[in-house]
Amino acid sequence: MDIIHLQERYKLLGWGDLGHIFELSDNIALKYATSNDDPRFEDENRIFDLLERHPPCPHIVHSFLRFPNLNFMQRLSGNLEMRLRSRQRRNSATDHVVECVPHPEHLILRWAKELTTAAAWLESLGLAHGDIRPSNLLLDAEDHLKLADFDNTHAIGTEVDVGSAPYSRALGDEAGGLRGSFGLLGPRTEQFAIGSVFYYMVRGYEPYDNHYYGEDHGPITVNKLQRMEFPDLDLNDIKDRIIHDCWYGKFDCIKNLARTVGSLGSQHQVLGEALSPHLIKIRREECEQYMTTLVPAPLPLAHHGSGILVDSGAVLD
Repeated sequence: MDIIHLQERYKLLGWGDLGHIFELSDNIALKYATSNDDPRFEDENRIFDLLERHPPCPHIVHSFLRFPNLNFMQRLSGNLEMRLRSRQRRNSATDHVVECVPHPEHLILRWAKELTTAAAWLESLGLAHGDIRPSNLLLDAEDHLKLADFDNTHAIGTEVDVGSAPYSRALGDEAGGLRGSFGLLGPRTEQFAIGSVFYYMVRGYEPYDNHYYGEDHGPITVNKLQRMEFPDLDLNDIKDRIIHDCWYGKFDCIKNLARTVGSLGSQHQVLGEALSPHLIKIRREECEQYMTTLVPAPLPLAHHGSGILVDSGAVLD
């Protein structure tokens, strides 16, 4: 079954250059590769294979079942980018933010705790997400945050392939021969992205998005980041101090960043919970039933939820 036929049967939730997302039920979404055998899609499936060998992190989206070009995933309500933009008013000509209403602080702190805990958990496995930004942060029905999209996730120390301002920064003169590159994945790259996300949560707009620098707005902001000319911060405010320290790479590991963020606000705040093994089993069985309606038998070797290859699924036409 191809994308057009899927659209005839299931609601299309979103799409990008990597895949289309379809709603199969209130609990399950199907990520279908835009291009067959895209290595980035298979990279993401392999990351989910690796993650599944460990007890689940409650702040990372769950993948129930995987095949080449397919990923049956936890269906969530939306993403942080959509939520934050919904509270902005923008100039119709320049698109910069002229007014916004930030979310309540308790919700911002909960999201920050869930995000940093997720990134620290990946770090404990020797991984860096590589693309932390609001559109990759999903929200469930109770507004708990879950990190998603792992096609740029690699081992710590891997050269950064892609970067998107203001969540990544091209290195400046301080990097010597690496000037102009994004450097290597690790605490520096992850905390920089988290700092910009936290700034967006707190201010209600992205760094520089409350200004308009003309037709070259994008390149100008990229250059500002490279020169470390960051937006003004109030260092008497603990949240702004954390943002500052993230942008300047002050945390030697994401675990320490998560510990610092975790000290903010109420220590009794309830964070998101991981799916139970029983519920994961039920969802996987439901995905297997959906699979029988999508492809004919017999089915070749493919990624199974257990993270091993089994005789269980075919590539869609």
